[in-house]
Amino acid sequence: MESVTRTIFNAHLQTSRELSKPFTVLPNSTLNQKFNLFPNEVTNINEYPNLGYIGIGNKGASYEVTETGYILTTPIPHSPKHASLYNFIPFVVRDINNDLSSNERLKYRMRVPLMVGGTQYVAYYLRTLDLANVIPGVELRNVNNGTITTNSFEPSLSDLSPIPIDISNVNLNNPNGDYLASTAKVLFTLNQQDITEILNACDLLFGDPRYAVINEIALCTGLDKVLQGTFGNSNSNYTDVIVTQVAAFISQYHALTANTTQVQIELDIGSVESLLL
Repeated sequence: MESVTRTIFNAHLQTSRELSKPFTVLPNSTLNQKFNLFPNEVTNINEYPNLGYIGIGNKGASYEVTETGYILTTPIPHSPKHASLYNFIPFVVRDINNDLSSNERLKYRMRVPLMVGGTQYVAYYLRTLDLANVIPGVELRNVNNGTITTNSFEPSLSDLSPIPIDISNVNLNNPNGDYLASTAKVLFTLNQQDITEILNACDLLFGDPRYAVINEIALCTGLDKVLQGTFGNSNSNYTDVIVTQVAAFISQYHALTANTTQVQIELDIGSVESLLL
């Protein structure tokens, strides 16, 4: 089962939005500051960042080789106060004179200039999520000895007239039980060209395409804004993201050298609450 850690930054954003209070970005919390990309841009009054971006990293797991030669993988958890992946890997790295076209750039964000071996490059560290067809729902999930069954949930008439719950004082740490989940399921797909770009980026930055292992994922909030960047020998406007914060960390494992045709990353953007029954 994948591990999901929601950040305090997303909780702060949600609280500000629900109370219709101005959103104040906490210091040392944005990816813009980490990558030194428009770090001083702020939101307008009554303007809130939205969830809509994804980043990937390759230091979200540890590995152990057993005496019999098996490789055991263990996810490295994130803390709710972490503001970044352990190690971002870019979706694309291009020579500044061979940058993405304006049309190709539409699905990328966090365009960061960097120097490699005396050559100027630009790296794109975030992708946009296509949320146009996402339909939020509510599910009732039952966990029984590690097996999860899921059904759609609708409140009953009795929920409008609740009675106190009799809380058991035994089996307090029992992982089995029922859980309510507010769900919004998103399928993020990397096609063959996307994977090739990541392999090339890792080969350039780390010296070996085998570094292209996705074992930590960041779901991010932010605001699109038209900004000015350097493209070749000239400056021009383009769309990038500001006040970008990690909303949640997700632990998955995808070795791209073994999946060069297509990788599908299933995401469930929502929250889960245990039920006292």
